[in-house]
Amino acid sequence: MSDTAVAERLLQTVETASCPPNLPYSGRLGTMGRNQLMAKVGGPAVRRLARAALLVPRIRHFEQLFGKLSPDEIKSRANQLRGRSRAGDMSREFIAEGFGLCSVAVWRMLGMRAFDVQLAAGHVMFEGALTELATGEGKTLTAAFPVFLRALAGRGAHVATVNDYLAKRDAELMTPVYQALGLSVGFLQQKMEDGERKKEYRKDVTYGTASEFGFDFLRDRLKRSGGQVASTPFWGPWTAAAGQSPADPRVQRGHYFALVDEADSIFVDEAKTPLIISAPTREAKPEECVMYFWADDVASKMTYGEHFTLDVKKDKIEVTESGRQLARYSDPPSGPHAPAMDKLVEAIEKAIQANHRFVLDHHYMVIEGKVVIVDESTGRPMPDRHWREGLHQAVEAKEKVAVHLAADHAASITYQSYFRQYEKLAGMTGTVVQNWKEIRRVYKLWVVQIPTNVAIKRKRMPDVVFATEDAKFDAIVAQTKKMREAGRPVLIGTRSVEKSEALSARLTAIGIPHRVLNARQDKEEALIISQAGQQGTVTVATNMAGRGTDIKLGPGVAEAGGLHVVGTERHEAVRIDRQLLGRAGRQGDPGTGQMFLSMQDKLLEALSHERHLRLVALGKAGGNRNWNEFRRLFIAAQRKTERKHYRQRLDLMHYERQRKELLGDLGADPFVD
Repeated sequence: MSDTAVAERLLQTVETASCPPNLPYSGRLGTMGRNQLMAKVGGPAVRRLARAALLVPRIRHFEQLFGKLSPDEIKSRANQLRGRSRAGDMSREFIAEGFGLCSVAVWRMLGMRAFDVQLAAGHVMFEGALTELATGEGKTLTAAFPVFLRALAGRGAHVATVNDYLAKRDAELMTPVYQALGLSVGFLQQKMEDGERKKEYRKDVTYGTASEFGFDFLRDRLKRSGGQVASTPFWGPWTAAAGQSPADPRVQRGHYFALVDEADSIFVDEAKTPLIISAPTREAKPEECVMYFWADDVASKMTYGEHFTLDVKKDKIEVTESGRQLARYSDPPSGPHAPAMDKLVEAIEKAIQANHRFVLDHHYMVIEGKVVIVDESTGRPMPDRHWREGLHQAVEAKEKVAVHLAADHAASITYQSYFRQYEKLAGMTGTVVQNWKEIRRVYKLWVVQIPTNVAIKRKRMPDVVFATEDAKFDAIVAQTKKMREAGRPVLIGTRSVEKSEALSARLTAIGIPHRVLNARQDKEEALIISQAGQQGTVTVATNMAGRGTDIKLGPGVAEAGGLHVVGTERHEAVRIDRQLLGRAGRQGDPGTGQMFLSMQDKLLEALSHERHLRLVALGKAGGNRNWNEFRRLFIAAQRKTERKHYRQRLDLMHYERQRKELLGDLGADPFVD
């Protein structure tokens, strides 16, 4: 939207509705007396929420006061706040005035009035914390309040999201609000040139994906360490961007404040994934890929227990002496490109992992003859991501596609290391309370659970367990048909593309119209989700975490019982299950959710590989028994998996710390290899 259009819209809204409605204080945040007490004696998270709740009436006072100002006066008032911010004023009165002014801008430009709980969440994040806001509570709008106040400092406020679509959508949605307050807004997208990136970073507020922020940081480090500073042309002083040294090639201008949306995905799920800058991969020559295809052939002849072992706890595969003997007598590669036997055994272990642990259309897809990793947390394809240490090549050999050799990487950093550089850090997500200890330990942030604006009416039905996956899918289809006949929309969440397409085939076979959202249809995501709440609509979707789009109910759906959510199996983390089930019952709407499980679910392998095999065999044997008696095993397996991933993330944090200390002692850049 152009500046002229924004100004015209401002004038129209001032004439029609200059002041937000004066509503009473929301009781969802508790009474004034209770908050005064909790602000003094509560725990760290409780104190933060209580202090925020106590400020809400003062914010509403300024909201009514500023609602009488003209657009020019709004900008003038924002400019006064800018001066106070740069003078170091962070008083509660300053926060109340800033939030009140921002609330007026939101009302005028978007026609929405922030809830009390949103104002409280904004205050909590401004002070530096991570908030849990339930699905449908308006995280995009809530972020505007702390971002506005932090942006007044003139040092740049970064809003990190999980994908390009959300970064562009949120930036475009909130731009009129920020412009009404005199701030500039930019957003990063993939394949932007450096000059364009530099321009976006000079804006007061910059939206982008967490990976784009991280990669820009790495590229900046490489520019400085690579001696590019000295190669600045003679015209540099006349063309340098405002606020940047003419000899400085960096696009970023520092790390002052970052607000991370879908923080559980970035801080927890992606914490183990390093951001790596390297040369593009190249297709292997025939003699270079012989080892990978040979290892894949040998791995296909090996059996568990005899030729290799699996430690589920450490997620480690090891070839036994019998397996090594099989490899020696399987005509190993020879010649100038043949590696030593130890390297061949490592290649076999990766091939075993590719064949026994990685599933097509779950962990990866084959698109145009290339292996593309699928993000297990969000169900999205990750075309620029590759597994390391020969695993990606092993999967390519398994699928009989061209093998691509990885190049040496020049620089790398983890999300943990990158976001800990910010002076001020905050975040928000729908589910993260159960990970509060880890967030506190790694990022030094408290997690504060924000109450919903309206009491939740969603009902979670007990998990149901079936002997086999076929029996489970049959039950899901039967329940979907029943719900659809009652006029209720149904959202079926799966963990993989393979499962979503298997369910789609069953629904098609009995004539139930439906839409599928997985890694193959991710470009239609917003459209599919926006229609998922209409009467009788059936949507089959892979992991819903980080989708960023609420499902709004169509006419008559609430009266019929609301949206019904079906989970086809438990995920590796309970909060991802909560993300899925939380799609029903937004803003006080009715809704239900239920998990369907089977003895063949992969999650049970966390109990031990041998026990999983016994449970699968027990399910296949069938019998007239109550399979729901096994519910506790799924909970135990999920907890064991969460503990394993937690330990891995802590190990990574300690490794990064030791690495930085070592490289720092050697005088090297701790973030550039």
